[in-house]
Amino acid sequence: MINSTCRSAGQPQGLPLLAGAAESVITRVKDRPQVYDDLYARALTLASSENQLAIVTVDMGTFSGAYVEVLLAAINKATDIPAANIIINTSQTHNAPGVDGRILTPESEAWLTASIARLVKSAAADLQPARLRVGRAPVQIGYNRRLMQNGQIVMAPNPQGATVPWVDALGAYAEDGRRIAVLFSHAAHPVIIHWASEEIGPDFPGHAVRHLHALLAKQGAPEGVFMFAQGCCGDINGHPLRGGFGACDAAGLALAFGVTRALAEPQTVTPGALQARSLTLSLPLQEPPSVAECKEALTQDPDSRRYRQLLKIAESGEPQFHPLSMRALAVGDELCILTLTGEMFAEYQLFVDEASPFKHTFVFSHTNGITGYVATRKDYELGAAGGYESWGHPTRNEPWLPPQPLAEQLVQEGITRLLRELKRQKAVATGQ
Repeated sequence: MINSTCRSAGQPQGLPLLAGAAESVITRVKDRPQVYDDLYARALTLASSENQLAIVTVDMGTFSGAYVEVLLAAINKATDIPAANIIINTSQTHNAPGVDGRILTPESEAWLTASIARLVKSAAADLQPARLRVGRAPVQIGYNRRLMQNGQIVMAPNPQGATVPWVDALGAYAEDGRRIAVLFSHAAHPVIIHWASEEIGPDFPGHAVRHLHALLAKQGAPEGVFMFAQGCCGDINGHPLRGGFGACDAAGLALAFGVTRALAEPQTVTPGALQARSLTLSLPLQEPPSVAECKEALTQDPDSRRYRQLLKIAESGEPQFHPLSMRALAVGDELCILTLTGEMFAEYQLFVDEASPFKHTFVFSHTNGITGYVATRKDYELGAAGGYESWGHPTRNEPWLPPQPLAEQLVQEGITRLLRELKRQKAVATGQ
């Protein structure tokens, strides 16, 4: 099942583009005794004479889809930017709310919503003529975390597993050469400090931003706002897992150095129509255990919430689906940012890099909400031996049903369709 929506406006090729950026601390004063480094929200807005896009990055674990809808509505009310033209990426730092049982209270959600809406409004109020430049450089601060041992996938570094061994960087520069913002993306779980400390903080993305300020200041370059966006890290951990503060700082420095290399010889993006297009897939899930199997499991563990819910699913006989939403923003026919709500395996970003019709394509996961892991056919075909990302966590009391192996093909087809439609949409908008 596929639903698709679009939002676009024409802009003659080559006319100036406007950009504005802002950042704000989102750790609250009352939380500071438990903070090793401040969490930030950051925003980059792009505008033409007829349309506007907003890119928001947040040092948080994840946001639910329901909460993202609240955020989108608040940003739209504060800025008039259409909700369909906004993307909100969470870094998935495991030392912040959104993972491992940490949650935002209703009061904290209300405060954060107002803060992020003000932030995007500030970025939109600072629009100025700008040029965009894009670069890529090799860097790898993590390893594939799915290793086959004794016929079972375990979480351990797998040097032969898929990674995304580069950083993509998008720089927005004012007419006088001043840097407005740099959006940079890499794929790796921010878990280097996780479990080494219970304190709140951004993990390696925060260290990377700090090092970028220091590295570029030494070069005499103006600073700007630096924004980290998470790539397809579903099967990649920052290395070393639980490495602590020193290891996290080293990873941040390596990533920051990669960004400086990407910015050293960037390619200028030709201004063009600003567009957004969205698509939602419903990935079919595998069959649940039978009614008899669920009842047998409940005789062994009567308090199992997992099997009580699986029993309801089995008794209903209704097919189950995993929702996966995608959104793509484009500047002209050269630059595209593709986002997905799933916790995507690295293989999907590698696929996009080969299949995209755009010259430069950024890929963000954990964007506009989180809908769970999306693994590949070979992982789903492993069944219960596939580990918790593709089968279910052995100790979590949840009714996890993995997608069918067909999911990989459906996702690839959906990505291809969305990007091709966006490319054609641009041609129609500009009369090409």
